[in-house]
Amino acid sequence: MLHLTELRINDLFEFQTSSEEERSKIGSIKKIGQKQVLIEGKWLSIDRIIPISVTKDILLHAGFKQFDWLRDSSVFECNYFKCTVDDNGVNLFCDTLKNLKPVKYLHQLQNIYFDLTGEELEVNVRYFKLVNAEIL
Repeated sequence: MLHLTELRINDLFEFQTSSEEERSKIGSIKKIGQKQVLIEGKWLSIDRIIPISVTKDILLHAGFKQFDWLRDSSVFECNYFKCTVDDNGVNLFCDTLKNLKPVKYLHQLQNIYFDLTGEELEVNVRYFKLVNAEIL
């Protein structure tokens, strides 16, 4: 269950504006209200937004690099930390191999990245067109 307190402006989510829509859309949060969020010009209740699970492809499209010498593994790195990814999500660690925090969804990764670096995680949202989601 999502809580408004774990959301930030620019977090990416999947959503549908009506039950008749066949395809989901991907959009970023523009404003956070008392019980709703503004995504791409539409106010949606929190139960209408769907977290995006982090995958290897999302990490690659967010600028992470897979370890060259461990191609068969799922160890990735960016400028600030390293991580592993599996079916349960992403486990972040620093050079001391201390686990920072396990995350499962893209918005959680965006938030912890911002908390650790002070910078937004730049995700290539065009990737989502490849996985059959409409981007706004």
